[in-house]
Amino acid sequence: MKASFKVQHDVLSGLKYLQVVKRKGIRVSKDEEMLGSYAPNTQEKPVYEKKFAEDEAPSGMMARGHYEAVSKFVDDDDHTHLKFEWSFDIAKDWK
Repeated sequence: MKASFKVQHDVLSGLKYLQVVKRKGIRVSKDEEMLGSYAPNTQEKPVYEKKFAEDEAPSGMMARGHYEAVSKFVDDDDHTHLKFEWSFDIAKDWK
């Protein structure tokens, strides 16, 4: 995954990415990655980009099923800049 974003007016300090994954309402994963602090964009740097490392999905019969995830970008002041919900399935065969 790659995130591209702009900072418009004030310095954005302590931006971090949070992700919680649940299966059948039970949390199976919680990830947090610090992205850093960013100054407002300039003409030399019109967009900031952050590329995230790939995650490997669990495997095996017990891991199969439907998963729900909530991802968000939060700063030091606990202000949520973006929040999105998504889901995925792990199956033996894709038909």
